Amino acid sequence: MYKLKNSSIIMTQSTIPDVQLKNSVREFWNSHPCGTQFTNLEWGSKAFFDEVERFRYATQPFMNTIVGFNRFRGKNVIEIGCGLGTDLMQFARNGAHVTGIDLTPQSIALVKRRFALEGLPVRAMVADAENLPFEDNTFDLVYSFGVLHHTPDTQKAIDEVYRILKPGGNVIIMLYNKTSLHVWLGVPLYVLLRLQKNNSNGKKGGGIVRDWIRVYDGTENPLGKAYSKTEMERMFSKFKNRQYTICDSYRRHLPKLANTVNQKLFASWCGFWRFIKAEK
Repeated sequence: MYKLKNSSIIMTQSTIPDVQLKNSVREFWNSHPCGTQFTNLEWGSKAFFDEVERFRYATQPFMNTIVGFNRFRGKNVIEIGCGLGTDLMQFARNGAHVTGIDLTPQSIALVKRRFALEGLPVRAMVADAENLPFEDNTFDLVYSFGVLHHTPDTQKAIDEVYRILKPGGNVIIMLYNKTSLHVWLGVPLYVLLRLQKNNSNGKKGGGIVRDWIRVYDGTENPLGKAYSKTEMERMFSKFKNRQYTICDSYRRHLPKLANTVNQKLFASWCGFWRFIKAEK
């Protein structure tokens, strides 16, 4: 059984803006749990979960190859930002002891519902990636997919990952890739679109790049960031044996030929998703 950490958060003036931003992040994702946008089925039904899972691995068929869901049988695995529990379920089906945390109560309720439908155990709770409620050296694997770039202090979240990971344990984390085709081609087009709508809001340079990355998850999404490999090397410098893999999802709005070309020629070196695998 995992032990929870006794902790207290000391509020300072400098932390107030981050708290307000994090509340906005929580409200957005609580209303839009990741994956719900890909189906119109009733949330929480078996058909809903089946359709979400089918869509995820049809558009991201590389996931098992990169992550290796079957490599952690008998291990204590935590997913930070577990969303609907789609990936967490793959670890559980393959014999891992799974814990899922999410900033939003809606996602945790759906994860509990999903595991109950399948009759598998899960420890799921609302928690903040920047202040994880676990003792040091607790988990064999810390997994997080496309989540830590949505929290105000991503570095603090990464430091928390290191803290709760057992010595010799593994991390598998995906963050958005700044040096990607999505950024190189998307930003100029985004600028033109905003100019046509006369809606630049005075944003220039880096502000436009940050805004383009933010709206990848919806125009109302309050926060999204992307990182270069150099930045990730610095952020994960405590970890050893760091390895990176770049990939990209099949895009729903692109024709089949465009997706095929992207996967064959571009996704592996300038895709929008960069995984890091490393050890403590």
